[in-house]
Amino acid sequence: MADDDSRVTRRQYHRQDEEPDESSTSGATRRAYAAENNRALEEAKTKRLGRKLNWVILGLVIAIVIVFLILFLTP
Repeated sequence: MADDDSRVTRRQYHRQDEEPDESSTSGATRRAYAAENNRALEEAKTKRLGRKLNWVILGLVIAIVIVFLILFLTP
């Protein structure tokens, strides 16, 4: 006959049947939420990095102009 471990009562079977399978339904939504959250974080980090790079470029341009002014305007 069958193993005693694999047998379930009617009550256990109905409880299993009523409970939704969390791995299939909530797992997909959790993955979607995590993916959306990661994408939003990446966008925020990219914007911050872009802003910092713009300030660095501006600083370098000003430094280059100052160096050229010192080189060519001093006797």
